[in-house]
Amino acid sequence: MAGLTFEHGGNIYEAKRRLGKEVIDFSANINPLGLPRYIRKLLSGNLGSILHYPDPDAKDLTKQIARYWGISEENVLVGNGSIELIYLIIAAFKPKTALIAAPDFSEYERALTTVRSRLRFLRLTEEEGFGLDLSRVKASDIFFFSNPHNPTGNIIVNSCDKIEKLPNKTVVVDEAFMDFADYEEKYTMIKKATRLKNIIVLRTFTKFFALPGLRIGYLIAHKDIIGMLKRYQAPWSVNSLAQIVAGSILNDATYMNKTRYLIKKERDFLSREIAKIDGLKPFLSEVNFILVKIEKKEVTSRRLTERLLQKGILIRDCGNFRSLSNRFIRIAVRKRSENQKLVEAIKNILMR
Repeated sequence: MAGLTFEHGGNIYEAKRRLGKEVIDFSANINPLGLPRYIRKLLSGNLGSILHYPDPDAKDLTKQIARYWGISEENVLVGNGSIELIYLIIAAFKPKTALIAAPDFSEYERALTTVRSRLRFLRLTEEEGFGLDLSRVKASDIFFFSNPHNPTGNIIVNSCDKIEKLPNKTVVVDEAFMDFADYEEKYTMIKKATRLKNIIVLRTFTKFFALPGLRIGYLIAHKDIIGMLKRYQAPWSVNSLAQIVAGSILNDATYMNKTRYLIKKERDFLSREIAKIDGLKPFLSEVNFILVKIEKKEVTSRRLTERLLQKGILIRDCGNFRSLSNRFIRIAVRKRSENQKLVEAIKNILMR
């Protein structure tokens, strides 16, 4: 795609500067429950930790992540969000050839350009429900895809066994949204990644645990891969507060259950209401966002995004996703009152 830009959702700072007021952010797929009250107290109560260097190995958090998944600590590497880990993998492996699902998270492509990888794209089509046909995967040094898929929200690979047989030297599965999915244990590649040297799984605290500003994520891989990646990771990459908060919220089963209940209920509501609007087609999603196709010829994703922003609502224009077009938008699932505001705003725009 000529002129591809690497913009993301969640730039509320620019939106507020343009609008001069607060906005409701449907562009970033963050847990609408926000931070539990005890996390706010935990943050304020640990401000003294910033007077010291953070634990360079994030040992306590690594132990907690390993315990949570029932795996060894030597299979876990904590990083400054999954973004740092994507760039770290590429810097360490320096793949000459790379395959990327398309559409998908654009940072895979941008990171791979830093080592001048020769890129190929495996196109996921609307006609096939944006599914990933593993029989079409061609050999490469590295293969990136997200599961659940961004921007569709679908589980695009439901068989862990097929992944290890792919003709790629390394397969990176980005599970940034897997926490939201039903039957997470069935679909996650985490256990397989601990045993095999050709699979790396990315995870983040950004989405499900609503911690985008703290920058905290981790990856799961074979111990030899972890050892190699550590040699490339910058020291003190994960700040003290992020380590403390992530370790605490990972043990909060109540918060997790409330989140999954809320997201399922509001996703179903939002999908139904969007489907009722003439000219919009929502796609099936299993996570906390919905991809929507605009079928009205006179309305583009950019135009709808701009009109909604004027009403104080920020959505994700998907026109810059490789293999998509200016006919697609993505909307995050938020609380009922906010979801209703979005639906009414879209109706007002499209029904004029």
